[in-house]
Amino acid sequence: MAKNPGKEGTAKQLKWHEQCLLFVLAFCLRLWMRTLRFECSGPTEAFKAREAEPSILILWHNRLFAAIEFTRRHLRHRKISALISASGDGAWLASLLAKMGFESVRGSRNRRGAQSVRDLIACLQSGRDIAITPDGSQGPMYDMKPGAVAVAAKTGVPIVLMSFNFTRAWRLKTWDHFYLPYPFSKVTAEFAFPDMDELRACENTDERVVVIKKQMDGVTVDPLKV
Repeated sequence: MAKNPGKEGTAKQLKWHEQCLLFVLAFCLRLWMRTLRFECSGPTEAFKAREAEPSILILWHNRLFAAIEFTRRHLRHRKISALISASGDGAWLASLLAKMGFESVRGSRNRRGAQSVRDLIACLQSGRDIAITPDGSQGPMYDMKPGAVAVAAKTGVPIVLMSFNFTRAWRLKTWDHFYLPYPFSKVTAEFAFPDMDELRACENTDERVVVIKKQMDGVTVDPLKV
């Protein structure tokens, strides 16, 4: 049966009045983000100094707020495209990222899934990093879906795990208990670099996901984490 081309091929976009509202929201968020103080670990500093070879950046969905500001400050030399859901909620996030200087690839399992994978591979081939939240866009929280690992296996591009841990933050009542760090609070950036030879030695994607999930848990600090 043929797929619905409208559902598969298009991503939701904001209307003009929503764009106006987002302009005000983005201005307020930029002021908030600029008050954050980042502390970087050794591996994080190593990635900042690394040559701009394309990488697959993996982070949890509830760390996006801090990740946006960290990337704007410390990874300006890297060109990054983020995978964002093609849903209406994703339209807000994609538009917000655009106002902050980021490109997006729109897609999810339910909409533009196959096309988004092709777009991500094209980004890597052009020398851009790609950023993926493997538990987005609907969870469950901290669920390592296999998409990013599968793209890495297809392309041979290294994976970089990113986590942002907080001294003080609000937690939203969303599926991922989204973090909003207090203004002027400290955020610790933690990076890890999975051994690509170890991943290639795994028999299948499921085994690679287990390895990545274990390492991601190792850099993630969260009282709700199980």
